[in-house]
Amino acid sequence: MSSFLQEIITDENLIWGKSLENNPEKFVVKLTSRTINELKRNRKELKNLDESCFPELKNEISKLKITKILRGVGFLIIDGKSFLDFSKNEIIKIYEMVCGMQGTLYVQNINSEKIVIIRDEGKSMMSGGRYHQTKEGGSYHTDSPHWMNVPDLVGMLCIREAKKGGTSKFVSAYTIHNQLLKEQNDKLETLYKKFHFDKRGEFKTNESQTIFEPIFVFKDDKLYCRFLKDYIVAGHKIQNKPLSKLQETSLQSLDEISQNENNVLSYNLKPNDMVFFDNHRILHGRTAFEDYEVENRKRCHLRAWIKFE
Repeated sequence: MSSFLQEIITDENLIWGKSLENNPEKFVVKLTSRTINELKRNRKELKNLDESCFPELKNEISKLKITKILRGVGFLIIDGKSFLDFSKNEIIKIYEMVCGMQGTLYVQNINSEKIVIIRDEGKSMMSGGRYHQTKEGGSYHTDSPHWMNVPDLVGMLCIREAKKGGTSKFVSAYTIHNQLLKEQNDKLETLYKKFHFDKRGEFKTNESQTIFEPIFVFKDDKLYCRFLKDYIVAGHKIQNKPLSKLQETSLQSLDEISQNENNVLSYNLKPNDMVFFDNHRILHGRTAFEDYEVENRKRCHLRAWIKFE
């Protein structure tokens, strides 16, 4: 049953902020030499994505998923230096396999893609673009909040960095929740009520253009968060249901707490770094970025959405 989390959480794996940057061992790993040697020995098998050829990798990823993501701080960065002896195409295959070892990959769009390219396509959030198609920053959010069944895990592979900016940002939903519970309980209660989320054009004929879901849910002793402010503002416009003053200020408070630098862990993903994080309890974003002019130097990440099995 869903209920209201009414206690201040003190578990440091759930409550963290900028200071976590001083303890990278809690979330950054290099794969073991045994795993890397296994990948080298079987590199011909990479193109088949045959997990049975990579028991060391599967075992290591299973342990990291439990210790870093499920029972740890909620996210994992595999240092790209683990893959110095592999080509770009081989690294992409390793990334796909690591994603598949953690669950089932979602189809992310009408093109049936399970791995999506994240890059600036000249769009903007104001004109209805998806966040990953822009070079805008800010906007801390969970992925796919406009779907009924949101992904459990987001996985990204950095292919290229931006010319300037594009730093990845992570915020714990528990940290935000704690602060609201301490200081603004009326607003927190509002965030447990339902809001309209714009489906961004991803709906069938005769289907609602929005979903109607709460931002916070507490069930089975776990806090779940779904949030992307622009989608909520647009969703209420579509439904011609103006946000109440309390709803507006509640969204603003959540936004402000997530933007507070003391609550935000920043990390510059380097080429070949892989990051995986719990999409229910971590909001993420990035700083705005400036790109190179040349197409094959522009900032580029690959993204997977994963459902736990």
